[in-house]
Amino acid sequence: MAQKTVGYVELEWTCPNCGAKNPGISKVCQACGAPQPEAVQFEKRQNAELLHDEAKIASARKGADVHCPYCGARNAADAVVCAQCGGDLTDGQRRVAGQVIGAFAATSQPLAPIKCPSCGTENPAANQNCSACGAALKPGPVPPSVTAKPAAGAKSPARVKPWIWIPILAFFLLCCGVGAFLLLRTDSRVGVVQDATWERSIAIEALRDVTREAWRDELPQGAQPLSCSQELRQTSQEPVANAREVCGEAYTRDLGNGAAEVVQDCVYEVYDDYCKYTAEEWQNVDSAVAQGRDLNPYWPQVQVAAKQREGARTEKYLVYFQTDSGVLEFTTDDEALFLQLQPGTEWQLKVNGLGAIVSVSR
Repeated sequence: MAQKTVGYVELEWTCPNCGAKNPGISKVCQACGAPQPEAVQFEKRQNAELLHDEAKIASARKGADVHCPYCGARNAADAVVCAQCGGDLTDGQRRVAGQVIGAFAATSQPLAPIKCPSCGTENPAANQNCSACGAALKPGPVPPSVTAKPAAGAKSPARVKPWIWIPILAFFLLCCGVGAFLLLRTDSRVGVVQDATWERSIAIEALRDVTREAWRDELPQGAQPLSCSQELRQTSQEPVANAREVCGEAYTRDLGNGAAEVVQDCVYEVYDDYCKYTAEEWQNVDSAVAQGRDLNPYWPQVQVAAKQREGARTEKYLVYFQTDSGVLEFTTDDEALFLQLQPGTEWQLKVNGLGAIVSVSR
């Protein structure tokens, strides 16, 4: 599935020393000055918005930061030597990146100001530290989500309890087992041919105008389109002609440098002309049938008119066997076998649990 970059947002991290929230790009705590720990976890900001600062966007695109193997300081992905101790970063450990942090949605309504717990000063919702005294601020209240409730007096829809399906499933499996047993279980019986009948038929086809639907490039030769409309034919991972981009909900992916990439999973729905058309097709309009109660089957004579032709041929042979349990029927389309089933001859029969003859042999 193709991924589309919507933009970049800055993340934040919590100082383990004083609990203050800090911007993701900040390498030291803005409240107490403690360095950002190596194992820090970046989090989504409550009021995250897409970055517009080109410098921050360029920094985000560099990739995961590198921790100095000597002093542990955090350095940009393209740094060669540590900015703090000057150590070689060739063997530095890059931060893990790529984790999905969560869905991204632009703030739909302004957040309430945050009151400083230390001095009482009201601060904008975007502040992480008090603008008056520098104390860490706790996030303001999040606007409550509205959940639809049933109207007064309305009954909640009944929920089907999962356990109610257990006896139904058990009964279904039992029926399948019994049916399979009866069909697969066979016993041998002796049968004597008592009577035989046969039927042979030849279909007569004629060209008729029919109305069908198909993609424009699959219309049969000679078809006359009546109307066409653009319909979804397939999806593509890459942009193609006559395709519409369809993307899912945007989400944030940690870049390992204090920023996150906002991406969407997208596919391209490819549309094409789907047409209703008329065309001539061969269709069954009649049949010639021959029947008999003997062992001399033959094909019927067929006369076809203009724009007609012979169609499929079918044959069916029915033999009645007298057994100790009564008369049993055997149906086959094997002419060679049928001709051997002479009246009065004795055959070995395989009969299933439902009383149907499965096979015959001498």
